[in-house]
Amino acid sequence: MGALAIATIALAAFYVIEAFTAPNPLVRVGLRSLPVLPVAIWTLWYEKSRPFERQSLTVRVAGRVVLLALVMAFAVAILGIGLNWLYDPHRVL
Repeated sequence: MGALAIATIALAAFYVIEAFTAPNPLVRVGLRSLPVLPVAIWTLWYEKSRPFERQSLTVRVAGRVVLLALVMAFAVAILGIGLNWLYDPHRVL
């Protein structure tokens, strides 16, 4: 168990360092925005108070997909592009 915890911490540290120091701005944007995806999927599909519960299946799935795209666009805008602009305004993308 201890070796797994140490390996996980090392991997997480590498991930965070790469998310802020990768030479390619698009890689930085992707790495910073990627952790939002599992939380967004859980909230839209598996949380007890799911949106669009009373709608038909087609509207429910389409609505959740659109909301997921909006959440990810917001994450990319704020966590990715916004942080790139703050840390390096001359090289946003």
